[in-house]
Amino acid sequence: MKKFKITVEDKTYEIAAERDAADPSLMRISVDGKAHTVRIEEEEAPQRSSGPRPAATPPPRSGGGGGGKIIAQLPGTVLSVDVSEGDSVSAGDKVLVIEAMKMENIITTEVGGAVLAVHVKEGDKVEAGQELVEIA
Repeated sequence: MKKFKITVEDKTYEIAAERDAADPSLMRISVDGKAHTVRIEEEEAPQRSSGPRPAATPPPRSGGGGGGKIIAQLPGTVLSVDVSEGDSVSAGDKVLVIEAMKMENIITTEVGGAVLAVHVKEGDKVEAGQELVEIA
């Protein structure tokens, strides 16, 4: 079961969630200890004709050398940028926080390396599919 802490309108909730093994469209969710079963209807992200596709955090790996690009999955506002160009990062490090749909989303990197570019700053509005950070 995957566990999360989310904040909605200044109230923090502890969430645990896992898919039903028999029916993957169902998910068991616990919110502050109260159990719920919900049906999930996943929508495909719109595909762009060129450029990077929207990706879930963590970022997709590129090539075989361990680099990557962190791409925004949802539109939102950058609350903090926790890395700078030239910084060294390890897999799992927090690189920034984006507020999307009234939730704070901590964005981490799946790959280690050097931060080549930071394409956003605190307060920026971002769109789904927008490149946020590049790591090599």
